[in-house]
Amino acid sequence: MAFLIAGFAFLLHRNVIAALMMALAVAIGAHGVFMLGEFRQEPVRAQNAKPLLRFLSFNIMGNNGPGGPRIADYIIGSGADVVFIQESAPIGPEIDRIKAVYPYRLGCGAKTITCDQSLWSKRPFLRGEVFTASPIYRDRLMLASIDFDGRVVNFANVHLTKPYFDNFHEIELAQVARRLEAYSGPMVLAGDFNASILLSDIRAFLRRTGLRTAETEPNTWPVALPLIGMAIDHVFTRGGVKIASLERIPDPIGSNHYGLISEIVWDE
Repeated sequence: MAFLIAGFAFLLHRNVIAALMMALAVAIGAHGVFMLGEFRQEPVRAQNAKPLLRFLSFNIMGNNGPGGPRIADYIIGSGADVVFIQESAPIGPEIDRIKAVYPYRLGCGAKTITCDQSLWSKRPFLRGEVFTASPIYRDRLMLASIDFDGRVVNFANVHLTKPYFDNFHEIELAQVARRLEAYSGPMVLAGDFNASILLSDIRAFLRRTGLRTAETEPNTWPVALPLIGMAIDHVFTRGGVKIASLERIPDPIGSNHYGLISEIVWDE
């Protein structure tokens, strides 16, 4: 966008300053692409990768009550093995339907008094914990370990405050990183970070934890401008698990975020 504006200015006034502005816009854009690539995972080695699980993460928006039944339908029919929901209140009335397919959960009454964050699984938890990492919101960090036919994978469901709320974003990331230290080995961490991975505190968090993202991240917000929006909802992995595919769900179902569906493989 900055390059287009600078290019338009150059067409109006062909001078050295306009040309320098175009060059600067290109340099800034190239630097941003480089920064985005810094935390991409190593390519999946097809000859060694084995399908492991299907995964869904979705901020459904807390006041999206009318969308609750349709969101529950989507979760049930998604085929996901593990589901992360942020701002879960709209599906609170649908819990009995969802737990028929996903009998194991954290949140919405399971180890919480809130129905904000929730983590759902078709398989039992070897370990499941709920923490408060935020000075503002409670129960927005959920950690679980699940056995997939002899391969134990750790999961972390995260929802961070917006990065312009003082330094709360940085505080929350530090708390999440500290809690992850008790969960060594393969991990899938996902959720609503309310920021892209260009942000300095997210980059520091990824360096500290060793988590990596897919080759490309779909824009998830705002839903009205998907082509020029931002990737502020993320899926990260580390250890023996990698992201084979990462896509937006086709319909936000009344939310202001797109959900993400991904195929996770075990890469030997």
